[in-house]
Amino acid sequence: MILFNFRNMQIISIHICLSFCFILRYMSFFPASKNESSRYLFEKSATYFDGELVPRRAHALLPRAKLITILLSPARRAYSWYQHTRVHGDPVANNYSFHSVITASDTAPKPLRDLRNRCLNPGKYAQHLERWLSYYPPQQLHIIDGEQLRQNPVETLHELQRFLKITPAFNYSSHLRYDPKKGFFCQVTNEDRTKCLGKSKGRQYPPMEDKSYKLLQRYYLSHNTALVKLLKRLGLRTIPQWLKEDLTDTVMT
Repeated sequence: MILFNFRNMQIISIHICLSFCFILRYMSFFPASKNESSRYLFEKSATYFDGELVPRRAHALLPRAKLITILLSPARRAYSWYQHTRVHGDPVANNYSFHSVITASDTAPKPLRDLRNRCLNPGKYAQHLERWLSYYPPQQLHIIDGEQLRQNPVETLHELQRFLKITPAFNYSSHLRYDPKKGFFCQVTNEDRTKCLGKSKGRQYPPMEDKSYKLLQRYYLSHNTALVKLLKRLGLRTIPQWLKEDLTDTVMT
């Protein structure tokens, strides 16, 4: 005997319809190009990287996608995220110090635990990269050293173009220039001036407390060690300087 619960079926049907509509909406951003050799479509999000279900879902929709990951010191990334949430008016970030957030216990209020997790979890790079690599082959993954991108964007972008097989390659050397006021490389306009991103980009924050930095160096030690092994396995020629420094600083402390 088969019993049907029509109310649950209706809820499931609505859920499937909404999911399907979302997929169609998302895929509409990636239309088939008439000249695929000269047009590249991309999407950027910092929040996809550490999602447990994201690699499987992304692969189901875009199995041939090229993945580009920018890695920074996880300690500094955690601090940057905390400051980012403060600027955007997050009440938890504005009521708790960074050190209080990253040392919050599992019995702390849920909003505080959620912010702690959003600060700490994405920096477990090797763990998240392994998850992506279980769906995508290494040939579709390109890892960028965030510090190199900031200090030498021209060469970093040239390497990215080689990975994407973009031809003819765009010469960034005459289109990017360091702006001492902004503290970053900016686009060069036709009037030979620099056009930088808005005030929301490249903000200057107070330095991280030393006790927080040392705590995070210890927290990420095993994750950074695993990242070195993974990068070597993937054949990365140069280990990021920030990663070497993070491991050295941890040993010294």
